[in-house]
Amino acid sequence: MLVAGILAGCSAGQDDLPAAPIQPSVTSSEVTGYRAPEVNSADAVATADDEETQLEAAREAIGITQEQLEQTMAEQAGKYAYETMDESYRLLYAELLLIMQKQGENIKVSTNDSDILQYVFQCVYNDHPEIYWVDGYSYVRHTRGDEILYLTFTGKYTYSLEEIRVNQIYIDQYKATCFAYIPNNASEYEKVKHVYEYIIENTDYVISARDNQNILSVFLYGESVCQGYAKATQYLLNELGVACTMVVGRVHSGEGHAWNLVQIDGAYYYVDTTWGDASYIIEGEAASEAAMPVSYEYLNITTEQLQLTHVIENVVPMPHCMETANNYYVRENLYLTAYDTAVLGNMFDTAYAEGADSVTFKCADSNVFSFVCDELIGNQQIFNFLHSETTSVVYSVSEEQLTLSFWL
Repeated sequence: MLVAGILAGCSAGQDDLPAAPIQPSVTSSEVTGYRAPEVNSADAVATADDEETQLEAAREAIGITQEQLEQTMAEQAGKYAYETMDESYRLLYAELLLIMQKQGENIKVSTNDSDILQYVFQCVYNDHPEIYWVDGYSYVRHTRGDEILYLTFTGKYTYSLEEIRVNQIYIDQYKATCFAYIPNNASEYEKVKHVYEYIIENTDYVISARDNQNILSVFLYGESVCQGYAKATQYLLNELGVACTMVVGRVHSGEGHAWNLVQIDGAYYYVDTTWGDASYIIEGEAASEAAMPVSYEYLNITTEQLQLTHVIENVVPMPHCMETANNYYVRENLYLTAYDTAVLGNMFDTAYAEGADSVTFKCADSNVFSFVCDELIGNQQIFNFLHSETTSVVYSVSEEQLTLSFWL
C-alpha cells in the first residue's frame, strides 16, 4: 500500500503530531492499457490444380526464398522470444517477419496449425517493436474435405509503405534527440536509466492516445499507454545494443499490462516504464504540487519484486530475475540495509547539492523499512536531515516496494 502525507514538526510542549495518510486517487494498478493483437480467420476450399505454383510465386514475390529465410533466422540472434521458442518454429517466425515487413497478403506459411501460428506471431510481435504498422492478422484455412491443406497469412496493416517511410523520419529525430544525451562510454545500466527517464519525462499517459499500442504514440505524439511505453523502451534500448523484450501479463487487479525485460551485464531485470510515472502512483492534496516526474521503483527489479504487483502471462517463459547489482537504488547508493544516520545524511546532502526536489530510497527488507519509518516519521528524525528550517515535510511511503520519499 502506498501512503502519502505531510509530517509537521513539534513545538516545545506539544504532543507528537501524527502523519495524515492520504490515499492516492489513482493507484498504479489502474495504469494499464494493453490490448492483444486482433486475430481473424476464414475458410476456403482448395480446388485449383495450379494453386501450389501460384502460392510459391506469391512467396517469392515478397522475398521469401530459402536463402532469405536462412539470413533472416541468423539475424534474429539475441531476440528473446526467438531464442526461447522451440527451434522447430523458427522457420515460421522468419516467414511471418518477412511477410509483415513487406506487407504481404494471403501468403502461404509453413504450418497448418492456427494455434502455432498465433504463438509464433506473438513471438515476432514481442521481439519487433519497429513493426508498428501491424495490429494483428488474419488467416485462411484452405481445405479439401475435412483436411486442412495449408494456411495463408495476412497482417492487419495500419500504415502504407509510404506512410512508414515518412514516419521513420520522425522516429529517427526522436531517437537522435534522446541519444544525444548519452555519453559514448555509457554503461548498459546508464543507457537503460536514460531511456527510462527520457520516455517518462516526454510522454503523458493518455488512454485515448493515437496509436497507443505502438511506438508512434510515444515518438510522434508524446501520449501513450503501457504497451506504447514498453515498445518504445524496447525499440530505443535495442538501438543502443541493450537486450530488451516486451513482457505481457496483468496486474493484480486484473487489467492487461505490458512492461519489459532487460539484460544488463549479463543479468536479467524487469523494467516498467509506465509505472515509472510517479504522477499515477502519488496523487492527492499533499503530494500533488511536489510530485516527482520519475519514480524508480520499477527500474531494474527482481521477479520477486515484480510479482508483488504484476502477473506474468507471456508467450514464452521468463527468466527468474534475482540479481540486484543494477537495481536503481543499489547503483545510486539509495539502498538502506539498516538505519544508518551517516548513509541517510549522505543521501540528503547529495540531493541538496544536486538541486533535487526530493529524496527517495529503498530499504533492504520489511524490518529495516518499519524501523526507518518509525524513526524518520514516527519520531520525526527526518528534520535532522533537512537543510532548511521547515517544520513540515511532504512524504510518501510504499509498503510493497519498501521505499520512502521526502520532498525537500
